[in-house]
Amino acid sequence: MIQGYVTEALDPVIEIGLQRGEATESIPTIVDTGFSGHLCLSNQHEDKIEMVFHHVERYELANGEVVVMDVFRGTIMFDEREQEVNLILTASEDTLIGAALLRDHLLTVNYPKRTVQVEQARP
Repeated sequence: MIQGYVTEALDPVIEIGLQRGEATESIPTIVDTGFSGHLCLSNQHEDKIEMVFHHVERYELANGEVVVMDVFRGTIMFDEREQEVNLILTASEDTLIGAALLRDHLLTVNYPKRTVQVEQARP
């Protein structure tokens, strides 16, 4: 189970590990269920993960703008195991994890207690 917290701005945050070679570095990520991809990685963390170009994809932003983004493949630590994910890069300071990464998990955000839990769903 992954445990996180809710920020003052009401963002649910959990940590993931970025892998580069043998090194893994944990970074905070905002859970964004409105993002259907795996990972939207802030450029500031680009050097912490090995990634390779995978394809180009269109994304619709919250303001309705459609953008074309390069999609990369990389390995992260999520829920105590390595997982290969698609990721896009952003100039934002925030890194987002999306619904594709949470697909097989149960997400609980308790705003009054300011806690976040992500656990593997049972069939």
